[in-house]
Amino acid sequence: MNRILVSLALVSVEALGFSQSRSSFQMANISGVSVIPAGNSLELVVSANPTLTFDNVTYNVTEVFGVWSLDNNDDMVASGVGQNGWSYHDNYSGSGGIAGWKTNPNNGILDQSLTFNYSSLGGVVETYGYHIRVSGNLPGGGNTAYFTQAVPEPASIAVLGIGLLGLSRRRARKA
Repeated sequence: MNRILVSLALVSVEALGFSQSRSSFQMANISGVSVIPAGNSLELVVSANPTLTFDNVTYNVTEVFGVWSLDNNDDMVASGVGQNGWSYHDNYSGSGGIAGWKTNPNNGILDQSLTFNYSSLGGVVETYGYHIRVSGNLPGGGNTAYFTQAVPEPASIAVLGIGLLGLSRRRARKA
């Protein structure tokens, strides 16, 4: 009986080590990697020379092998299937959620784009996340990690637009 419990515990720990969750993603400045959303699809675009700046160090991105829609407040629900040789993965455990596609390292993309289609996608996607390999070692060791970068929320963009409108009216009055 003890052997069975120990075996089950080891399998559970191993499964946790390979699962991604919203908390797996770290904020970074990513240049040359982007997502273009359109309805229930997203296009992953990776330039020829993308970079990632993390902890004030800039790394060359050597491949992107995962892309996810990220939810911060538990209102996104998605489903999908494997596409382009990449497997579909979602996880709504803990706070927030992720839904997207991944492939094995060394099968990712660089200097190309791929389009993925969700079977269904509901709720609000706050940002996008990537599984990225870089040249060199990241803090803590290794050369792969999950990253996201902030997407300006609509309210912030609206406030900026109102401010610019006010400035333009002010200048028009002076003229």
